[in-house]
Parts: sequence; structure tokens; C-alpha cells
Amino acid sequence: MSRRSSFGYSSYGSRSYGSGGFDGKRGRNNRMKRIIIALASLAAIAASAAVICAVISGSRNTVTEPVQEQSSRADAETSQTKQSSAEESKEEVSKEKNVEGYYDGNVFMYDGSGYELFYGTGSAAKNYASVVSYIKKAVGNDIRVYNIVAPDHAAVALPEKYLSKMNDEKEFIDTVYSSYSDEVIPVDTLAAEQKHKGEYIYFRSDINWTALGAYYAYEQFCIKAGLNAVSLDSLSKGSITGFLGLLYTATQTEKNPEGNKELAAMPDTVVYYNMPGVQSCYLLENGDTEEKEVPLIATFAEGRFAYSAFVWGDNPYMRIKTDNKTGRKLCLIKDTYGSALAPFLTANYDEIFIVDPAYYSGNIIEYIRDNKYTDVLVINSAKNAGIQNRADDIMSILK
Repeated sequence: MSRRSSFGYSSYGSRSYGSGGFDGKRGRNNRMKRIIIALASLAAIAASAAVICAVISGSRNTVTEPVQEQSSRADAETSQTKQSSAEESKEEVSKEKNVEGYYDGNVFMYDGSGYELFYGTGSAAKNYASVVSYIKKAVGNDIRVYNIVAPDHAAVALPEKYLSKMNDEKEFIDTVYSSYSDEVIPVDTLAAEQKHKGEYIYFRSDINWTALGAYYAYEQFCIKAGLNAVSLDSLSKGSITGFLGLLYTATQTEKNPEGNKELAAMPDTVVYYNMPGVQSCYLLENGDTEEKEVPLIATFAEGRFAYSAFVWGDNPYMRIKTDNKTGRKLCLIKDTYGSALAPFLTANYDEIFIVDPAYYSGNIIEYIRDNKYTDVLVINSAKNAGIQNRADDIMSILK
């Protein structure tokens, strides 16, 4: 199996964003299961799309409300700046009134970007919170457990009138954070992402955030965890151009093999940051039985797999050791949103164990205890946190 073809990157509409690739942990017929679940997911999304389109006039357009392209800054407190911001906002409203959202298959398109709309429920939020609470109860009082429910692109960037046609993602996230039965530390990143929504923090053609979007979440985590966030200015970076991700792929059909023209005209760029102080990375890749030493960033990743440059995508696990002498060790239980976040965490921990519950076959609680980990961070997108199969995957590695 070549390293390019063995990325554990997800396919659109799968049971969880990280559900693509090989899954040999419990003898599942993985391919068939993904097909069945994908069809069910697409049917559910299509039904929701029909309702929305019926409410919104026209089959390819909806109510138009502008997105402010420039994020407000906390230090912009002078009356002159506020007046200038208000004038800019009015100009943006006027400029964007003619921008119309529409569906291309199951992908919602707005202003050159693809989106997945959110339909998570309060009961799903409470269920997910109970799973995270179980982790805290299982590891005990001496180990800190943090949780990030990463906001999806739609919650950050779409205008209010589009948001009103889907379930309230902020309410969902708040419900998760207020429903823990044990002492879990929530890390709310929605406000931070919204503050920077005029920046390139989510991909246009993919479901994930960029490294910059992940960095703003990392800053919030460091605040909660009592850590000093590494400065982006101190890091060198690289990039992979020509990335057309999962949302673009979802628009490619037999009748339209070229996919959405707006997305195809503006391929994304995957920017990654080179983290100093990483001693070693050992990866158990999907389909392998033995781990191997690899670089932290898979710089050779390309095409539709370019997002898998971040810690090699979704695989059973990666073990990272650094030069740090902090006395802190982190277990990261993640979906694809955690992939872009993980490299930054190497600046703050001596060791990191990255796990994707869709593929890992061990008991993660035993691993955390046996290897004396001090911190656990659970991160899933809001969309993923609202999926029962994702909760089931996490529970499967806890017992």
C-alpha cells in the first residue's frame, strides 16, 4: 500500500468526517458500511435541502444577507474606528445583496464557498457530553480532560437568514458544554473563529478549517490549559496548492463530472507550519500492522488528499515525542478537525498520542493511565458531535 493511497482521509457523507480509509478494528465490512451510511446521510441531507428550498423562493437561490468580510478587532475602541467599521459594514451590505446561495447537489454554495448545513439536536448534544464525561470519570481526578466542539464553516461565515434555516449550532455547542456530568473543561472556540471570519480560516472546497483556523482554536485551548501559545511569526511554513476537497468532490456527478464551477475556479491552498523541537513521530497507518517513523507533516500530500498533510490524516494513532521538558503529556482524541490542530500542540507537550476512534482498536483509558498522561483533549466538529456513530466510535475505545 503506497503512502499516498493509504491516507485515512474521509469521504463526503460518511458516518463521521474521519471515517474514510481502512477500518480493521472490529471486523467490519467497512466499504459496504460506508456506502450504506453515505446513502442514508445523503438522503437525510437531501430531505433537509428540499425543505429549505421550499421555504426559500427559487430552486437555486435563497434570501440574501451579507457576510461581513472583515472581522472586528477587540482593540478597535475609538469612536472614529467604530464609525469607520459601521460605514464599511453598510458598504458590505449593499455590495452583497445580490449574492445568492444555492444548492449544488447536497452542497450549499454561497459566495464561492461550499458549506454543510447543521442539523444537530439538543438530545444529540447531551448524548455527546455524556461520552466525554465518561472519559473524565474513567481517567480520574488527576488527569485533566478538555473538550472542543469545533464550529463548522456555516456557523462562522453564513449570513443570519441562512443560519435560521438550519439548527442553531451555537445552542448545540452550549448544550454540550453545559451538560457534562463530570469535571470536563470546555474550550469554546466559536467566538474566536467568528472574530476572524474575514480571514482564510476555512477551506472553500472542503469541510475542514485551515491551519490558521485551527491556530485560533489552539490559542483558546492554551488559555484554558494554562499554556503559552507558540507565535505564528516564529514558525516557518510551507504550502500545497491546487486543493479541491470533499465538498467539491460531492458536486462531481455522472452528469457533471467537472464538479462545481465556482469551486473548481478557485482551488484551495493548504498552508502548514513547521514545528521545531519534534524528536520523533511514529504512525500506525490504516491497513498496517506495524507502526513506522514518519515526519510530522506529510509534505508530499497532494490533490484531493492535500489536507492529510496534517499528521498524515486519520489513522489509528500517531505517537509524538518533543524536546520539551514541561512534564505534561497529551492524549488527543480527534476527528479531522484535530488534524490541523495537532501540530501546534507539539510546542507545549513532551509527548502527544493522537487517536482517531474510528480506527483505533485498543483501550485508550488503559493507555492513558499506563503511560502517565496528564491531559486529554477531545475534539470533534459540531457536525460530528451530533452523529450517534461518532459517539459509538469513541465509546468503543473506552472499555
